[in-house]
Amino acid sequence: MYVVTFYSFKGGVGRTLALLNVAYEIANSGQRVLVVDFDLEAPAIRPDRWKLDANDDETDQVGRGPTDPGVVEFVTRYLETMRVPPVSDYIVDATPEGCRGHLAVMSAGAVNGTYGQRLNAIDWGLLYAARDGYVMFEDVRAQWQAAGYDYVLLDSRTGFTDVGGICTRHLPDAVVSLFRPDDQSLGGTAQMAEAIRAEVPTPRRADDIEQHFVMAGIPDADDEHGHLARRRKVFVDRLGIPRLDRLTEIRHYSSMDLLAQPIYTMERRGTRLAKSYLALTRRIRASNVGDRGGVLDGLRDQHLPAGGRHTDYLGRVEKRYSCDSEVLATVAEAYEREGDLREAARMLEKASWIGQLTLRQLLSLARSRHLTGDPEGALQALRSFFKGPVEPSGETPHAPVLTALGLLQLLGAEDASGIVADSPVIAGAPPSTRAAVALRLDRSVSERRAAIAILEELIAADDAVARERDNWRWQVAFARMAVGDVDRAAAFFEDAMAEASHPISVATAFNTAMADWATTGVPARDSFRKVLERIDADTDNAWMRGDANALQAIAVASWFGGRDDDAAKSLAEAEEAAGRQEISCWSYTRVPRKAFLGHCAEIRHLFAGEDVTPAFMGSCEPSGEPG
Repeated sequence: MYVVTFYSFKGGVGRTLALLNVAYEIANSGQRVLVVDFDLEAPAIRPDRWKLDANDDETDQVGRGPTDPGVVEFVTRYLETMRVPPVSDYIVDATPEGCRGHLAVMSAGAVNGTYGQRLNAIDWGLLYAARDGYVMFEDVRAQWQAAGYDYVLLDSRTGFTDVGGICTRHLPDAVVSLFRPDDQSLGGTAQMAEAIRAEVPTPRRADDIEQHFVMAGIPDADDEHGHLARRRKVFVDRLGIPRLDRLTEIRHYSSMDLLAQPIYTMERRGTRLAKSYLALTRRIRASNVGDRGGVLDGLRDQHLPAGGRHTDYLGRVEKRYSCDSEVLATVAEAYEREGDLREAARMLEKASWIGQLTLRQLLSLARSRHLTGDPEGALQALRSFFKGPVEPSGETPHAPVLTALGLLQLLGAEDASGIVADSPVIAGAPPSTRAAVALRLDRSVSERRAAIAILEELIAADDAVARERDNWRWQVAFARMAVGDVDRAAAFFEDAMAEASHPISVATAFNTAMADWATTGVPARDSFRKVLERIDADTDNAWMRGDANALQAIAVASWFGGRDDDAAKSLAEAEEAAGRQEISCWSYTRVPRKAFLGHCAEIRHLFAGEDVTPAFMGSCEPSGEPG
């Protein structure tokens, strides 16, 4: 059970309306909520409060207070008998139709002709000083908990009062302080905030009282002089709010409906006011470690305590949900956002022992293991990633798959194709993701084979558009060069060259020449001269500058085209431009820089008149270590 007090130093800030809306939203999440009206001088909460529609006939409602016995009658009976009465005698069901949970009310009391006399007869100071009031309210709290309430929301009176002390320092686990951005509100709210912070933990409440601050009634108008920004800063500093984003704001809302005070979270969820109440609800639920759904939403939306309390909060969540893999994995994501990778890895390890991780969580585990020096563990997590589970929607998200593949290759997996080839995760991905995966499988002959299989399946699908099919066919032919299937590659490139409507690129011309060399065993100089003609005809050759693969290919074409000096120059530029990983025209695979430079050295031997043939012309793996 989590007790939350709604407090304001001054009235007129919409405190009770905020409570009513938050109460409904929490109850509608499937939980049991009790609302207790401690604003005894101005009682306003009736059990039918959530059952009235904004368009109902208000004739019998205006000015009518609660009629059921409540707090005043309960305390009066206790003082008369010195026995704590059953709280259930003073609680009335208030659950509206369609609400997924349960909502109940303990009103201020029956508002009739004697209500004021009965209220004034209670000496709250004496109740605590001589009549064991502290013990009585502890008993009340225990009865609320025994009744199974998940949340108890207290509507406290304004200012500094004995009743206010009960609501803000004795009973609650959290206090929501609402205030206007004016000087009087600042002084009183700051004093109350300091008093709440000064409360020492008790055997029942080991943690500090959580405080939520709500700047309400903000004028919805232009602020060309920046008054609001300055007010925000002053209030944040004086109230001890760790960060500006921990301040919830509720703008003034102009609507005649406010006269009837409808439950906006129930009836008008799309309004700005309802959204403010929903944001406040999320903050309250996130701070309650006992509310699993609220904790999960809070962790995902980053509604976490700021400052030094952040780590303490995550520790309490871990302790509470030590056998809940979903919560632990979400805690890990929070640690990862904070840059604490070791704690993130520890949480994910713990979660993986308990249950199945999602794809994103498995990827986070792999990344955390990699960054903390456990490459074998990272590979194991990636294998699990590609084995599943398939997302409930049946469609795999694009970014995690490509990130996982990139990490797999970064870790130096000798054969990524063996891990992803039969992956249900890849099979369940949309065509765009599967095509992107295929285009990244380019580091070895086996990866190229896997890429061909994926692309051919995409080409055969009915939902592929012509433009996609053309690109995929070109990529298949390119991959066939790497696996030694040069006859079929040559046929494709030759057809592309012969097709009048096909835009012939330099790359297509070059690959045609290389395929012809591979099939005949003799480089056709005329084919390479056609490559040079296309390069010469291209007025914008910026595409080749700094591109190691393009420069390497131009060097080969230039040599066979009779431009020896250009060949040597382009080859030197290719070596200089080579990065950590490059596609090599000598192997038609992506190779590390060392292997790329080795290919360039072989090409230089070709220039020297030696009998050298490209690596892809053999049926074995290309030279060099896989990247």
